[in-house]
Amino acid sequence: MSTGESVIVAVDESAGSAVAWAAHTAALHHAPLHLLRVLEITPDEGLGLGTAITTQDYSHLEEHGNWVLETAATAAAKAAPGLTITTELATGAVVPTLLERTRQARMLVGGARGGGTLRRALLGSVSSVLARRAHCPFVVVRDGVPFPVDLPTRPILVGVDGTKISEPAIRAALEEASVRGVAVIALHAEGASDDPEMDALDDYVLAESLAGWQERYPNVRIDRETAHDTPERSLLALSSGSQLLVVGTRGRGGFAGKVFGSTSQSLLLRVQTPIMIAHTA
Repeated sequence: MSTGESVIVAVDESAGSAVAWAAHTAALHHAPLHLLRVLEITPDEGLGLGTAITTQDYSHLEEHGNWVLETAATAAAKAAPGLTITTELATGAVVPTLLERTRQARMLVGGARGGGTLRRALLGSVSSVLARRAHCPFVVVRDGVPFPVDLPTRPILVGVDGTKISEPAIRAALEEASVRGVAVIALHAEGASDDPEMDALDDYVLAESLAGWQERYPNVRIDRETAHDTPERSLLALSSGSQLLVVGTRGRGGFAGKVFGSTSQSLLLRVQTPIMIAHTA
């Protein structure tokens, strides 16, 4: 099935808020929404390890999967009336299937729950791979977190590290801000410093990273921020007043490298704001 420039949602039981967010985003981009449920036969699906699956078992899994998709489609239509919505129940390994779909998608959106094994699985093996290897922006939306009334007017926060890795994140943040009619906060954080020369260097790095972008997006106000703390704490502090946090990655390195690295998953596990990981080519 061709999904073209669709916004794709990886639908599971944690994707309630993700579906609503993705539907709204797809409508803003005048893009179709594709709801994808991947049926992977594992012990997590209720079968014992080493137990052969029967035709009846598979029928029950298909029935449940279709019900999840129908529920998601109803929620998406309510969030964005008039939106073109398609659904698909695919069979295969979750990560390879989702990675393949990201080759042509506008973005991939997934959910996350606050605790338990599902959170560890999604924010671990699945989301970590998608964050590093997806071919389009990948967004994680925490389920159960209410969207404040003023959320649509809040700025978009983007992490800028002064390297090429930040460029897709800056582009994605400005694109989202442009269609949403809000400002962008560009944050550069390099840790504590009492050296005025280092402070000036941080300002210079941020200015250089943003050079030319204002001309490309003249309708978006760009506010520059430097912080003398870790990127994780700095982004977390500002994200509470933002509607979307955008970070960049090229497999490893950059803000997303810190977020998904050994010292890192604390930010993803704690941030309440939707977070987008934008990739270099």
